[in-house]
Amino acid sequence: MLNGWPVVIASDDDRPPNWENAKDMLMSTNSASPTTRATRPRIVILGGGFAGVTVAQALEHHLRTGEADVVLVSRDNAFVYYPLLPEIVPGQIRIEDILSPIRLVAPHARLLMGSVQAIDLDAQLVHVRYGLDHGPTDELTLPYDHLVLALGGIPATFNIPGINEYTYQIQRLGHAFALRNHLIDLLEQAEATDDRELRRALLTVVVIGGGATGVELAAAVEELLSRALHYYRGLQQSDYRVVLVHALERLLPEAPTALGDYAERMLHRRGIDLLLNRPVVQVEPDAVILKDGTRIAAHTVISAIGVQPHPLARALPVEHDRQGRIVVEPTLRVPAYPNVWAIGDLAAVPDPNTGSAYPPTAQHAIAEAETAAHNIAATLRGRPLHAIQYRTRGQMVTLGHRTAVAAIAGRVITGHLAWWIWRTYHLLRLPRWERRLRVVFDWTLDLFFPPELVRLPVSQLTPRANAAAPVAEPVSAPANPR
Repeated sequence: MLNGWPVVIASDDDRPPNWENAKDMLMSTNSASPTTRATRPRIVILGGGFAGVTVAQALEHHLRTGEADVVLVSRDNAFVYYPLLPEIVPGQIRIEDILSPIRLVAPHARLLMGSVQAIDLDAQLVHVRYGLDHGPTDELTLPYDHLVLALGGIPATFNIPGINEYTYQIQRLGHAFALRNHLIDLLEQAEATDDRELRRALLTVVVIGGGATGVELAAAVEELLSRALHYYRGLQQSDYRVVLVHALERLLPEAPTALGDYAERMLHRRGIDLLLNRPVVQVEPDAVILKDGTRIAAHTVISAIGVQPHPLARALPVEHDRQGRIVVEPTLRVPAYPNVWAIGDLAAVPDPNTGSAYPPTAQHAIAEAETAAHNIAATLRGRPLHAIQYRTRGQMVTLGHRTAVAAIAGRVITGHLAWWIWRTYHLLRLPRWERRLRVVFDWTLDLFFPPELVRLPVSQLTPRANAAAPVAEPVSAPANPR
């Protein structure tokens, strides 16, 4: 049925476009049934994030024309550049600036927007549901010769009651936009009341998690609120409070100690309350409960405690590590299944430099994807495979107000220079020059003009909708180099 498809990339993070007759469109290239195998090898990629899209791009360079068909399955038709997501909160860039159509990012790949329902490794079949968000749906069975698992992960909960129902989870793209709208709405409500206690409750924001994502989000929220004060004349700095709660003893535990110490000093200087070594045990609709019994009243709670492997990956009959990630060989192959490859956040990829698994960041997902693409092409041609040999380039965390901290090649860089390096790096990593120019334009406007404090009256996700919302496929800590 899919004979003649060039490269199709499938990711479980988005829903299909306007395909009322999706099956007819798919069948138009061949009259075979959905389970009929193509005459050429078919490579199916599950996931449209950093790992999945990079595999599709790399296969374009490694494969000769007509050597194989590549199918990419994704719940979204857009690639999301998550490292810049925190800049959406204070309005320094627009949400569409970090979205790039997969069909343009990987022009030689064929995209199927759909949700992966099941994976049968023994039969070499992937079951996909596609259709409109609120319209008719249908299912499709994709046979494969090689399967790339790049589904990413979902927001972690650590079994904390209420965290999935009452928090904004930045790994969900819709929540980043909703969070900004929500904060502006609270500013308007606080401006309208003379009750100082109510103002304080409205403008208390709790961020759970002191890793790179949590630090960047706390800094972004504080920057939005502090810059907004000039335009909400009834409000004072004492009316808002940003609290960063972390279960461990220091911020940025995955980074060199110097980075965490600098981040702690800068956030404390900005008035952000740092509650370290204080685990959260419950989240309520209007409060956060800590292990020591402390109750923090807050109308806004943001979860940034990391991600866990995609449920489909955890359910596969393969070896997993303690975190639920698929154990792979250094070549990215899944043991016992020589035609299945796992990369990105759902894979435990051994780092030859440290002996442990690579962390779940975009820079590592990209390196894994490039190695996997090379090895898939080598397998098709009967050539030797290469083991991944990637060395982490460094780590960078933006701290708001044009400051950042970075560790590059063993050297710690702080302040405005680190912020400039952070922005330059991510600007150059953005796909397509059109998006880069849009970001530069927005950054330039932000330097010379007041912040955009517009609340958009549109329908959007709320924390209470988390349990019912489909999981996105992003899952890379937005703070590290990619």
